[in-house]
Amino acid sequence: MINKQFKLSTQAAVAVALLMGVSHSAFSHTRLETPTVAEGVRVTNNVVIGHSCGDGKSTIASTVVFPDGVDSIIKVNGAPTTDTIDAYVTNYGNLYQKILDHSVYASEDEKKDANGNVVGFWVKDGKMPEGYTVYLPFRAGAMFIEPSSCARSVKVVLGIADICKVTSIANFADGVLETWTPAVGSNYDGVGLGGYNSPATLTVVRDVTNNPLDAACGEGVDVEIVPSAAQLNRDMPIKSSKGKQYWPKR
Repeated sequence: MINKQFKLSTQAAVAVALLMGVSHSAFSHTRLETPTVAEGVRVTNNVVIGHSCGDGKSTIASTVVFPDGVDSIIKVNGAPTTDTIDAYVTNYGNLYQKILDHSVYASEDEKKDANGNVVGFWVKDGKMPEGYTVYLPFRAGAMFIEPSSCARSVKVVLGIADICKVTSIANFADGVLETWTPAVGSNYDGVGLGGYNSPATLTVVRDVTNNPLDAACGEGVDVEIVPSAAQLNRDMPIKSSKGKQYWPKR
């Protein structure tokens, strides 16, 4: 665990402001309220569900997955690499925590891997009618970019599904759910659905004052960490603490 905190530099603050200026359009899709943060800063954030499934349907549950960093897909400037995430981030793992909130959904829980690290969360037992917006709060810990790397930013790609009717995977369709997941070949790609391959993201911008790029890096590279198909298939389902699966139907 890294204890030191980086002082937010002017350059990092400007970079964040510029990126936020081109942030997701009015939350018409499910997105993060704060999609861009500076390196070394812990933030309270929200998954914002911008709309339901249409035709007067209500969103009755939602499930969120963060890449676990273990079998994740790592991309550099958009191209897959064999590098692991620790080549670019010094403290990836267990950076996320659900903030308890029963304002809309009565039930919620975190999803954890075999080591107890939080890799997502779910909410259910409530409803968001069409025409409303819901905020699902969570905390993102301070991320630190590997000083020896050329990463100027690290983008965390999430997998999210907003559920309007509990069905089996075979019965996924428009009006049943909205999927905001990366298209990686999982059962939750949502091919043909409105949110296909349009995931929410969280971008961490390097603090180049306190963690400068090496001159050999030039302008640096943009890194992405994406949940694999195996992780999405494992972690997207909503299960109780006793293992009973609520969604999707088996």
